[in-house]
Amino acid sequence: MSNSIGSTLGFSSAGTALRLVTIAQLAELLGELQRGTPGILSATLASADGFTVASTLSDSQDADRLSAMSGSLSALAGAMTREAGHSAPERLILESGSGHIVSMNLPVPSGDLVLTVVTNESSLLGKLLWSCRNTADQVVAACAATPQPGSAPSL
Repeated sequence: MSNSIGSTLGFSSAGTALRLVTIAQLAELLGELQRGTPGILSATLASADGFTVASTLSDSQDADRLSAMSGSLSALAGAMTREAGHSAPERLILESGSGHIVSMNLPVPSGDLVLTVVTNESSLLGKLLWSCRNTADQVVAACAATPQPGSAPSL
């Protein structure tokens, strides 16, 4: 499993950084999602501006390309829903004869993340969406538990 982290060792889309411990924890959550859900080929977590935070893809260039596209699709979906007078999109689902691609926006203290999961044709959409939501909740919780730079440690 790759633990791609963009060009730096921390995610800093909104000027704050995720600690390396948190990034390792996020990579483990993605691995658990892939191992526990039939049909998942890869799971990638990217910053909203398209930089890889963590991925199960072994090729970091593949992860970086998927992250860039995920960030772009997330922004486009947001613009589309605003234009239509809807609230922010919760997920984007692409279906093909080869499987599904699901992207979900995750609001975290350090800036939005995008979870993107690629499956083969054996995936069941309902199970996939449930698993993605469960992992998304765990990612948000892990990021919320990370002390932000400049904050006092809790005792």
